[in-house]
Amino acid sequence: MAKPRVTDSGRRVRSEPLPVAFANTLSADKGVLVEGLKTPADLEAWLWRHRGLLPEPGLPPGDEALRVSGQQLRHARALRDSARRLIAARVDRKAPDPWDVAHVNRASGMCQSWPVLVWSDARTPGTELFCTADAVTHSLGLIARALVLLLAGEQGALLRSCRAPGCVWFFYRHHPRRAWCSNGCGNRARVARHQARHHGDHGQ
Repeated sequence: MAKPRVTDSGRRVRSEPLPVAFANTLSADKGVLVEGLKTPADLEAWLWRHRGLLPEPGLPPGDEALRVSGQQLRHARALRDSARRLIAARVDRKAPDPWDVAHVNRASGMCQSWPVLVWSDARTPGTELFCTADAVTHSLGLIARALVLLLAGEQGALLRSCRAPGCVWFFYRHHPRRAWCSNGCGNRARVARHQARHHGDHGQ
């Protein structure tokens, strides 16, 4: 079972599938959208934090520096926005924008990698993944590929939009009783319902 984590804003949430976590880099605070990928450094940090969710190695090993360019940041944001619209379409059972489908498919094609044989002496041979793309492009491609598989697979039916007031996050409903992206959103939604009933009773 996925373990809860605490975001920078103090929200206690469960770890989501990689594409959902990527879509949730756009959040909201008091009705104002908050961009989680403001700078190349933000994207670098996000990729490092989530490297364990990549379906195959996408980042340099060890502490090797990861450099994100301005163009790659713009590509990441565009991919994130397409991911959000596609997830919302899947949740709401609506037809997607063909441009978003094409954009995600193009990004998925950027992570072309294949195993190569590594064998230079008498020891047992091994393999390494060879990729023609740089680490950032390859990682974004892996995210796009994971999104394709999530949306088209049976697990896509378990994607949900958080309905708490002011929240713009998605979540994966891993448990039938889960209704919110975080404990904080669940509490906020219950308070809103209580206040609505309270005002309704006084209005009668």
